[in-house]
Amino acid sequence: MIQRIPTFFKGYHRLLQRSGGYAFVRKNLLKLFGSIVLVLGLFYAFDTWIVDIDSAVEWVTLTLSTPALLGLFFTSEISLGIITPELLIVWADETLKPRWMLFLLASLSYSAGMVSYFIGRFLRTRGVVRKRLLEQHQSTLNQLRKFGGLLIILAALTPLPYPIVCQLCGLNRYPFKHFVLLTLVRFLRFGIYGLVLFNLF
Repeated sequence: MIQRIPTFFKGYHRLLQRSGGYAFVRKNLLKLFGSIVLVLGLFYAFDTWIVDIDSAVEWVTLTLSTPALLGLFFTSEISLGIITPELLIVWADETLKPRWMLFLLASLSYSAGMVSYFIGRFLRTRGVVRKRLLEQHQSTLNQLRKFGGLLIILAALTPLPYPIVCQLCGLNRYPFKHFVLLTLVRFLRFGIYGLVLFNLF
């Protein structure tokens, strides 16, 4: 079994070379770093010229209860990811236990990925909805078929549409046991942003 590991990696290396996988990874990692810089710039501008972030977070906390805010985030992570995780990460820093709240947010996002996967499995049996979803996200599905687990990792880590990729995994019947393991990378994304945002805002 152990002897097969080097052979597997050599084969996968050749596959990535032929399919353009390395270029795909570079492109999306650049997007990740670019998104971090963009988020920091936007938060800095907001904090400096519009309204103090601490005041904004306090207003949000007074307007929405913690369960309601977490519920909205979970729903967003299942559907289209309208509420970006970065906003909730800044909010988490103002809670009584920021690290635990960050872990809870990551867990909700990870769990939402599981739900999205089974939504995809369900939509597979609904011809009209399946056809429309495939038409809207054909390029992403092609990437999933081409890169497989690599796309799942990048979707969990970078600004790629995570909920859509999870749904397409279910729709395409990607092995669930592999999906569950690969999407654990989602925790790494929250850790990276938490490390950056907690120290700056």
